[in-house]
Amino acid sequence: MSTPRTAAQRRTDTLAVLEQHGHAWLATAATREPRLIAVTATWTGEELVIATRTGSPTARNLAATRRAMLAFGTGEDAILVTATLTEAIPATADPGPVGQGFIERAGWSPADEGSDWAWYVLRPERIEAYRGYGELSGRTILRDGAWVA
Repeated sequence: MSTPRTAAQRRTDTLAVLEQHGHAWLATAATREPRLIAVTATWTGEELVIATRTGSPTARNLAATRRAMLAFGTGEDAILVTATLTEAIPATADPGPVGQGFIERAGWSPADEGSDWAWYVLRPERIEAYRGYGELSGRTILRDGAWVA
């Protein structure tokens, strides 16, 4: 087991993962349809942007609860983000800076997939980062939307 990272190093490592446009697992739930899907997630510097179909169970869950959790990495090097939906932007609309940033970072546009897609902007409320059991203590590096370190 390696020496646990400081909170500041965990933040630096986490931002590096978020900034390099990543693939993540997105979990949502409402009363009947919990969902877990793979997504492309891009980082704006403050929020994560994902895209999915507007009629999907994931989109319905986001509309109902405005809550989601994203997971990056592996069980041995995990980043878990609990987030709140701040905006849904139809992919057929003017993409604006959010959509344009997603297109540039991800290399694809949901508008090309069909008219039933949208961008979903998620504001992190909590971020946990840990590499194995040795880093479970101190894993919360963002709490209530503010960096701990």
